[in-house]
Amino acid sequence: MTEKKRKISRFDSLSLHMRQGLFLSAFYLIVLIICLIVIAPVRYDVNVGDVSTQTIIASKDVVDEITTERRRKAAADAVLPVYYKDDSVSDVVLANMETTLSELRAVRELGDQIEEGWSDETTSTFTQSDFQQAESMLTTITLSNYQLRTLMNTSEADFESLSRSLTSATRTALISTITEGQINDAISNIQQIVAYNTRTDLWYNIAIPTLRTCLRANMLIDQEATEENRQKARDAVEPTVYKQNQNIVVKGDQITEEQYAVIASLGLLTSDSADYSLYISSAVLLALIFGIVIMLVYLFDIRLFSDRTSVLVMMLAFILTLLLSITSGTLISIHIMPLALAAMIVVNLLGSREAFIVNLMLTVVMTFLIVAGQTFQTSQMLIVLFEGFIGGNLTIFLMRKQTNRIYILLMSLVIGIVDIAIILGVLFLSSSDMSGFSIVIIDSMLSVLVSAILCIGIQPIFESVLNLVTPLKLIELSSPSQPLLKRLMVETPGTYHHSMLVANLGEAAAEAVGANALLVRVGAYYHDIGKLVRPLYFVENQHGENPHDKTDPRISTEILTEHVRDGVDLARKHHLPDAIIDMIQQHHGDTAAYFFYAKAVKLYGEENVDINDFRYDGPKPRSAEAAILMLADTVEAAVRSIQDPTKEKISDMIRKLVRRKMEDGQLDECTLTFRDIGKICSAFETALSGVYHQRIAYPEVRGHKNKKEQPKDKT
Repeated sequence: MTEKKRKISRFDSLSLHMRQGLFLSAFYLIVLIICLIVIAPVRYDVNVGDVSTQTIIASKDVVDEITTERRRKAAADAVLPVYYKDDSVSDVVLANMETTLSELRAVRELGDQIEEGWSDETTSTFTQSDFQQAESMLTTITLSNYQLRTLMNTSEADFESLSRSLTSATRTALISTITEGQINDAISNIQQIVAYNTRTDLWYNIAIPTLRTCLRANMLIDQEATEENRQKARDAVEPTVYKQNQNIVVKGDQITEEQYAVIASLGLLTSDSADYSLYISSAVLLALIFGIVIMLVYLFDIRLFSDRTSVLVMMLAFILTLLLSITSGTLISIHIMPLALAAMIVVNLLGSREAFIVNLMLTVVMTFLIVAGQTFQTSQMLIVLFEGFIGGNLTIFLMRKQTNRIYILLMSLVIGIVDIAIILGVLFLSSSDMSGFSIVIIDSMLSVLVSAILCIGIQPIFESVLNLVTPLKLIELSSPSQPLLKRLMVETPGTYHHSMLVANLGEAAAEAVGANALLVRVGAYYHDIGKLVRPLYFVENQHGENPHDKTDPRISTEILTEHVRDGVDLARKHHLPDAIIDMIQQHHGDTAAYFFYAKAVKLYGEENVDINDFRYDGPKPRSAEAAILMLADTVEAAVRSIQDPTKEKISDMIRKLVRRKMEDGQLDECTLTFRDIGKICSAFETALSGVYHQRIAYPEVRGHKNKKEQPKDKT
C-alpha cells in the first residue's frame, strides 16, 4: 500500500469515528432532553383551552379571583336601578313635538302645491329637486325621499288626524311615565293607541320617526343610589376559594380561564427558574448509562457502530419506543407501555445483537425515568425492569429468525403472558390487594399487541425510507422475475450462471462464519450486473473471437473495471438497497487486472507500466459479506480453469487465491478474522469438491449403439 493510500485510509477511519461520535452525541442530547422533560419538577406548561393530561392540585388555599369577580358582577347586575321623575321633560317633549309637526305640516302643504302644478295629460311624480326643497324645510327631523313622498302625498285630513292622535297619546304616555332605557316600549304603547286609525305607511314613515325624534324618558336612573345598592350586593358575595389539596383541574378536563388564573397565582406554571442540580445529575447518570452500553458494544461487537444506517435505525426505534412508552404510561397506565416495540423493530430489521443493545438501553433509561419521577413506586420500577430484561430479551429470542407477520402477532401473545406473570409476581411482592388485576391483564396484552401491530406497520416505512436490506426485501430481490436478474439470464447467460455459482459458494461461507448468508447470496446475484452494458468483453459470454485480443491492454483494463461503475449505476437506477450497491462496488476492491498488466509489460516493458493503472477503483470490502463475495467470485472463476480438478488441486488453488488477496491488502478493511478466513476456505473446498468431483469414465460397449449413431455403409 502506498503512503498516499495509507493517509487516505487513516483519514477514512478518522472520518468514520467522527461520524460515529456525532451520531452518538446527537442521540444522547435527544434522549437527555426527553428525560429532563419527564423528570422536571411539577410545573405545568398549560394554556386556556388545553385538555389537562394530569390532575392539578392546589398547594395551598387560593382565591379564584375570576370566578369571584364574575359572581360579584352577576349580583350587582341583578340589582334594579333606582329612578326619580323629572317633571320638566313632559313640557320639553310636547314643545319639540309641536315644532316637528309644524314642519311636517308645511312639507305636506308643499306637496299639495306641487301637485296642483302637474298637467292632467301626463302622470307626474315628485322630482329630486322637490325632495331637496322639502328636506330644507325640516330642521328638527330627517326623512328619506321615500318618507317625504309619503308625507307629501298625505291628505290634510289624514295628517291632522295623525297629529292630534300622536300629541294626545304622547301626553298620556308622559303622565304614566316613560322609564329611562324603555323608549321603544313607550313607542309600542303609543302605537296601540294611534296606529289603529292611521294608515300603515303614514305610521311607519312619519309617526315613528317623529316619536324617535321627540320622545324622552321622564323617569331617570339615580346613578348614585343605584351604584350604592350594587356595591352592597357585590360585598355580600363570598369569595370562591380552592382549599389546599383540592383539585383545580381533573385529568381530561379542558382548562378554563379561571382555572388557569388560579394555577398562575399558585406559581405552578412553567417559569424561567430551573433546578440545575437535578438537570446536571440527570445528565451525568444518562451519560454513564450510554457509556456502559457503548463499552459493551466495543467489548462484544464493534461492528454494530460501523454502519450509520443501522445506527440510525437503532436510534429511531429507541426514541420512538421511549416517546410512546412515556406518553402511554402518563396518559393511560404504566402497564400499557409498548416496551417491546424497539426490540421487535430492530431484531426484524437488523438482527438480535443490535436488538439486545437497544433493549438494554431502553430498559435502563425507562427504569431511571420511573425512579426519577415524582410518583415513584417500587412496584412500577420492578415491573419496568423485569418486563424490559425478561420480556424484551424473550422477544428477541422468539423473533430472531422470523419476520412473518402472523408469527409476530402469535409471539406477541406469548410475550404478553410472560409480562402478566411478571406483573403478578411483582404485585404479590409489594401488595396483597389484587383488585383491578383484570384491568392489568388487559393492559398488558394490549401493550404487546399494540407493539406487534406498530412493528408490522412501521417496518415497511423503515425499509422504504432508509433503503434497508431486511430478509423480506432480500427474498423479494432474489426472485428470478426481478428485471435485472431476468436481463442477466437472457442477455448474459454465462454471467448469470457464474453469479449463481458464486451465490452458492458465498452462502456456504457466510453460514460458516455467522455472516448474513441471505445478503451474500442476493449480493452475488447482482454483483456483475454491470456486464450487461458490454457483455461480449467478458469471457463467460464469448462464443468465439475475444475482442481483447486486438485491444490495447490499458483500454481492456478500462473496459473490464468499468463494469463495476456500470453495475453501481444500474443498481441505483433500479433502487437496490445500499448494502447491495456496496457489495457491487467492493467485490473487486482495488485488485489489479493482472492478465492485462502482464500483457502490457510484455508489450511496453516493465519500466513503462505502472500496476496502479490496472487496478479497480475500489473501495476494498468493508463488511464480512462483501469480503466473502470477493473471495467467492475470485475462487469460482479460477477453479473453473483447473485441468482435471481434484480435491487437492481445488484446495491448493483456493488457499493460494485467498492468500494473494490478503497479501494485496484487499481484506484489510473488513471484519473477518484469520479464523473466519480458515472457515471460509473450508466451506469453499466442500462446496467446490461437490461440483468438480471426478467423474467415472464410462467405457463404450460395442454392439449397443443407437441406430441413429451407426455409421452409414459407404457402399
